[in-house]
Amino acid sequence: MAVLLLGLSALGLSVIFEASRLSAAAGRLALIRRRAQSRQREKLELKIRLDSGETEAAAKQVKLDAMMAERSRIIAATAALKLSKIEMVHEIGEPDSGMTLFQADLRTIPEQGRADQRRIVFAKEIWERNNIAHVWAETPESAMAAIQRAFTTRSGIVASRLQRAVQPKIAGPTSDSTVAASAPPATTPTTPVLRAPATASIAAAAAVQAA
Repeated sequence: MAVLLLGLSALGLSVIFEASRLSAAAGRLALIRRRAQSRQREKLELKIRLDSGETEAAAKQVKLDAMMAERSRIIAATAALKLSKIEMVHEIGEPDSGMTLFQADLRTIPEQGRADQRRIVFAKEIWERNNIAHVWAETPESAMAAIQRAFTTRSGIVASRLQRAVQPKIAGPTSDSTVAASAPPATTPTTPVLRAPATASIAAAAAVQAA
């Protein structure tokens, strides 16, 4: 009987110990699950923040690209505006008595229609700006003829929009003034004068260019 009681007691203790062990294991498992769930939530939150950061970075990149494109556009527009505000004036002829000042736009012939790049008068950089010709002549026809003699088709330069410049005729010498004999009209353009569009033209000495 005593042995049976001892066996039952041992069995009871074993059951209690196993139950305690299982309870502790269940507690540890529950703790691990809670930690895993917490880390899963942290992972989801981190993924949400990462996605939000990527979206924000993409939006900022788009904005930056737009700003860079606008900056390039402004720089190009500024450069074009600077070039448009500069005119190269080519003086042809002399302001003799009875002569009228005419003005014409000068431009280069497109490269596909140009015989030889080296025949262009003056430096290439000059023709990247606005170029005009001031020519003293009696009639528009003689003015255009003088321009065509100065800038032949072989030179790669053509004239257009011939009109009378805003300047009065040069009056002839009076009877009581002593004036030296005038030089013959120049048929070769002078070295172009750099100026702003609204300023008066600057008289330059005639420099004979090679044909």
